[in-house]
Amino acid sequence: MRALGGALGAALILVAAVAHGKATIVIVNADAPDAGFNDPTPVAPVGGNCGTTLGAQRLVVFRTAAEIWGNALQSAAPITVLSHFQPLSCDSSGATLGSAGPTNIFASDDPTLPSGVPGSVFPKPHTWYVSALSASFAGQPLVSGTGTAETNYDIVARFNSSLDDPAATNCNGLRFYYGLDNQHGSLIDLLTVVLHEFGHGLGFISLTDPGTGEFAGNNEPDIWAYYLYDEGSGMHWVDIDALARQASAISGALAWDGPVVKAAVPAVTGFGPLVRISSAPATPSVVADYAEVSVAQFSASITDAGVSGPLATGSTGYGCTGQGRLAPLDGKIAILDRGGPSADAGCTFVEKARNAQDAGAIGLLVANNTATPPLITPSGTAPDITIPVLLMTQADGTTLKTAVGAGTVLGSILLGNYALRGADSANRVPMFAPNPLAGGSSVSHWDTSVTPNLLMEPNISPDLTHSLDLTVPLLQDTGWALSDGGVFDAGVCTGTGGGGGSDAGGGGSTSKSGCTTSSSGPPSPWLALLALLAFVRRRRPA
Repeated sequence: MRALGGALGAALILVAAVAHGKATIVIVNADAPDAGFNDPTPVAPVGGNCGTTLGAQRLVVFRTAAEIWGNALQSAAPITVLSHFQPLSCDSSGATLGSAGPTNIFASDDPTLPSGVPGSVFPKPHTWYVSALSASFAGQPLVSGTGTAETNYDIVARFNSSLDDPAATNCNGLRFYYGLDNQHGSLIDLLTVVLHEFGHGLGFISLTDPGTGEFAGNNEPDIWAYYLYDEGSGMHWVDIDALARQASAISGALAWDGPVVKAAVPAVTGFGPLVRISSAPATPSVVADYAEVSVAQFSASITDAGVSGPLATGSTGYGCTGQGRLAPLDGKIAILDRGGPSADAGCTFVEKARNAQDAGAIGLLVANNTATPPLITPSGTAPDITIPVLLMTQADGTTLKTAVGAGTVLGSILLGNYALRGADSANRVPMFAPNPLAGGSSVSHWDTSVTPNLLMEPNISPDLTHSLDLTVPLLQDTGWALSDGGVFDAGVCTGTGGGGGSDAGGGGSTSKSGCTTSSSGPPSPWLALLALLAFVRRRRPA
């Protein structure tokens, strides 16, 4: 244990040695006494997080994220994260969940490389890599990981304590969930957010300025430029000029062309819930799989075989009790609209499902009442509901309702092995490249069209499961070596009964980006990445 002076006012404790081959992330508590990670407010253990103070539970989440990442990647160099949990912005448009990012980048010709580290350790010469990845190549730390200067650490992370403060009225009721079991309901799952941020710091980030197309220092490319693929020109960013990269960043036709990601796409698609339309003689164009759905918390289990039958629109449209009984729906998959006929006459998802089931429906599809993606998870507790209940997009719901109005439509609610939606024929996965440019989000995230939802999309989705999904293959494309195995250490709760103190997590990596959530609650934007390059500072000789 070594005390850190100055503004940090914290100690650094290295965890016990981890299994050979795993990376180690060191969480350095930079908060003041009785605040942030040291907040002594008593809390009850929740969802596998056995901390008994607010500060302790925050540290448990960070350590768990470190364990998850460390069991995925390999590095002999500990990766240090200067960490704060402090009040950040909350306003009527949303709340900043957190921000984090690498503070240093290195290249083979960088004069600030420590003595004894040759440029030849980098896989590609004259190419920028984030600090944590650079250290893994060197087999030793490239920054000290001590002191008060942010540039002494691989990453700096700040998360918003205002979401836990009942007096912070502008946070629109948004609150963090500190459990580790993904049972967050309408709360913001902090572990998901930290995993996302650590992914950025590990290197899930483009260092090219998307607004100008200019490369980083010395006009040298970063490793991402070799794999960012412009679908329009059929060229990679490393092979086109700055103006072409600037145009590509808002083209909506930008993809990742890394071999490891492309090979992993089929394995990540998995089996997900979907609506499969098998027959619609009057409207054959609707015969397709509709995979953009969200399963209600109270839904019956969805199986491989599923339930099948004709689709039917509910006689009252919304299925609310106040509208009267639904006409018989025996043996049919009902379609109802979310909400109600007026602002004060809506009803819950559970009420709709119960009324549809009582009318004889074998399944329920609820068409969203807004075109704004992504979908929420319909909430509620209803042990008497024995039919599958899905929320689908407004557009898909309208399509199916129109088809039902034109003639017989046969369909199923089931689990289907669907391809990763959005990937091109070569399994290149699309990157987020909207027009206009989304500051802090463009280029450094997967596109929102990807299905199933991925950890590193610009929106946090409630169906994320703490899986690292395609993030690890992308990092492997950039040069990371994978861990040689090891079992997740559930002992992250050791010594968490106090006010937090300082801590370090085994397992490991870094983090970049920040995240905002809208007032409507999750899913929501992560937080615009502030100014991307403001988090990436090259170390230069004094």
